[in-house]
Amino acid sequence: MRLRIEEITLVGTSRTISFEPGMNAIVGSMSGGKTATVSCLRALLGADVSVVPELRGRTIAGTVLIGERRFRIVRQLVTTPTAMVEIAEVGGRQEVWRLPASQVQAGYDETFRDWWLNVLRLPRIRVPRAPNDDASPLVPVTISDYLMYCVLRQKEIDSSVFGTPDNYSKNIKRKYVFEILYGLYDPEAAGLRERLRAVTTELAALTADANTLERILQTTAFASRAQLEVERRETEAALAQARQADIHLTGELTDPATVVLREQIAEAEAEIARVASAAESEAASVTNLRELHGQLIAQSRRLTRALVAERLLNDFEFHTCPRCGSDVPHRGDEDTCRLCLQTPPHVPSPSSLAAEQDRVIEQVTETEQLIERSTRRLEQLRAAHANHARIRADLGAQLDRATATYITDQAERIRSVAAQQARLEEHIARIDDALALHDRLAGQAERVAELEREQEDLNSKIDATRHSNPAVGERLRKLDDAFEAALRSFDAPRFDNQPGSYINKKTYLPVVDGRAFADLQSQGVEVLVNVAHVLAHQHLALHEPDIPLPNLLIIDGISSNVGHEGVDLERLRKMYASLLSAAIEHVDRLQIIVTDNDSPPIDGIHRALELSDTDRLVPGLDPMPNHAADAHATPEEEAGR
Repeated sequence: MRLRIEEITLVGTSRTISFEPGMNAIVGSMSGGKTATVSCLRALLGADVSVVPELRGRTIAGTVLIGERRFRIVRQLVTTPTAMVEIAEVGGRQEVWRLPASQVQAGYDETFRDWWLNVLRLPRIRVPRAPNDDASPLVPVTISDYLMYCVLRQKEIDSSVFGTPDNYSKNIKRKYVFEILYGLYDPEAAGLRERLRAVTTELAALTADANTLERILQTTAFASRAQLEVERRETEAALAQARQADIHLTGELTDPATVVLREQIAEAEAEIARVASAAESEAASVTNLRELHGQLIAQSRRLTRALVAERLLNDFEFHTCPRCGSDVPHRGDEDTCRLCLQTPPHVPSPSSLAAEQDRVIEQVTETEQLIERSTRRLEQLRAAHANHARIRADLGAQLDRATATYITDQAERIRSVAAQQARLEEHIARIDDALALHDRLAGQAERVAELEREQEDLNSKIDATRHSNPAVGERLRKLDDAFEAALRSFDAPRFDNQPGSYINKKTYLPVVDGRAFADLQSQGVEVLVNVAHVLAHQHLALHEPDIPLPNLLIIDGISSNVGHEGVDLERLRKMYASLLSAAIEHVDRLQIIVTDNDSPPIDGIHRALELSDTDRLVPGLDPMPNHAADAHATPEEEAGR
């Protein structure tokens, strides 16, 4: 995938660096900030922020070309994993993103680090932290891990391959990236490894649990399942006999005399309930009749008052005005009131009032008779209820005496049978618990065997994925050829014991004429080998489209310990020439950026930035005196200078 950095700006300053297609150089004194510039480039590419103090908290903005799409990226140089990074596409679809740097937050589906993997079409894979431990936790392969093969850092270029010998976790990631790039780590294998990890974890837990359970059973009286099954059958037979004896005792309790008494008690209780219900109904009837009686008496009194008023006031007439005493003249007619000249309301005749009075008196008499009859009935029911209650009490006393006599005679036998049943039931429960443990142990053994078969099958499938692609071997052979060709083009020192250079197929580290990288001993040779190594990977990625390595190469401190005189200078020129040749040959796809204290020893290389003690990366900052820098700088900051 084409990856080109076109420009990077230190926001808030006048520092802007423009890069060209092909090969670019950043040159200047050792304290100018070349390595700090590389740190800014790595941060722009999604790596973790690791910069010198004067850059911490500042903001960088850069333009990058990825494939055919161009993006503007703005990032603050802080180590906070949730710090926001802004991305905007230039032209094209003009998409916009605002993403946390490396830790997913609520409301976001990905991080800036994930965005780089997606846009570069790099596989998003989680791998075991410890390759030889299938139960180890899974960790993601990040953009920083892929950038190891694109960036040679100054503090590593003359001492190690990507700084991995002293960093176990980083070395593991280096190997995984190699396997992913060259097809040794099949994406299908990632899912198989995920399942293998789950199977291994469950298998370890089940095995430990089964061993513990077996040790516990061996120390108890329930160690033998066969013995438990025999004991359970014998105990069930004894329990059946005890229950039969209990049934026999219960049958003896059903003596004819007690049966008759129980039936009589039941009849007495039923009669008591019937009488109580009837008494309750009769009491309600008496209450209702008394209320009716009161209403009839009130009605009779109202009728009496109406009859009296009719007799005494019917013929009363006004001849004198009750207000002023003047005579009231005759006016109106027989249906009109002489005083108010209105028609008087119609009132019942005295005869109809008298008839209504007689009817009400008869109803009062009848109601009083009904109240008297209901009261007598209620008293009779209450007396019957009391009588039946006495009968029930006598029958209960008789049954208690009969039952007590029997229980007294059989008390010891009853207690013995009950105790035997309880003892046998409790023993069966204990046996069932022990058998359940044996069942669990057997189930665990079956599950362990099943998991072991699945584990073996998964390991076979994973091994098959590592060797199923015949193109992988051809790629690795081409990588060896590219590495050897690069070393020869540099005219690197050779050894006569085992001519030929290649990449070790177990460690994935370069080997020169039979010598491992750790045995080279010369830092200058190590620089040449490291540059040839990364150039070989880029060469193969440019010719093999299935290798997803981004086509960008950043080399910090390219001439470290190489020498600048005689043969060493000639080797340095040849190394520059080989890099420039690759950049020119693939000018539209491969971009190379190198940093050096001195200007490139050959022409044709674009000087993107020239720094000095007075013109440092951050304009306007005076260089720190050497003794003060040595006293306060951390190893990371020292590399940044």
